[in-house]
Amino acid sequence: MNKKTIKKSLLRSINSVNVKAFTLIEMMVAMLIGLIIIAGIVMLFVSSKQTYRLNTAMTHVHDNGRFAMNYLVSDLRKAGWVDSDIETVDGHSLAAPFDQLKDNVAVSGGQASDGLTVRYYGEENCIGDKPSDGIVQNQYQLEPTADGLPELKCNGASLIKNVESFQIRYGVLTANGLQYVTSGSVTDISLLQTLQIAFSVASDERNVIDKNVALDGVLNEGPYTFTDGRYRKVFTSTIVLNNNGHQPPDSLLVSE
Repeated sequence: MNKKTIKKSLLRSINSVNVKAFTLIEMMVAMLIGLIIIAGIVMLFVSSKQTYRLNTAMTHVHDNGRFAMNYLVSDLRKAGWVDSDIETVDGHSLAAPFDQLKDNVAVSGGQASDGLTVRYYGEENCIGDKPSDGIVQNQYQLEPTADGLPELKCNGASLIKNVESFQIRYGVLTANGLQYVTSGSVTDISLLQTLQIAFSVASDERNVIDKNVALDGVLNEGPYTFTDGRYRKVFTSTIVLNNNGHQPPDSLLVSE
């Protein structure tokens, strides 16, 4: 086979191959489709991350709030308690199960809140100190912090952080039945039957919900408005005071 024949054979082989190049429009369409896919992936990632942040914030708030409420309920139920083998001038129930009742005290970084000191016989208070006279005195109130929202503290030790409102109502026996009042209306401790406590807890994370929200229901206090996008929840409980051994006046006792 001579050179001329070989050249013709190669040309026929090249011409038989169907070679087709991309046009500019096709390339632009392909790039657009790629950008749409990438944008969808980015949006899915951002949405998943926001959902994760919200779920994390909710979990922390709920867990911390339940722990603090369980601790408060357990401690406040002991108000007035005196062990049966202890003799005191008050008998088997302290004459003053509560002390230092506070109402609407301003708290920097939070809302005007309440406070109280619960008293009962016990081995140690909430910070581990042993009372010299055997009477535990645990003071609960909101206190500001230098770098965040207020904390609910017991004798100066933090019980739960990011508490913006702490409210207390006292259930007193009246001629019209049980009524809930603020501390200023508690004039006779023998009429005290129950407590209502409530506090609101905010998440550490910001911008996990809509920024403009209102919070109500902290024992009828509020509404409070917020713009930081934190997740918030109100925890409420009613406590029956089992250790108030003092009888109310005869005028309020029901006779059969």
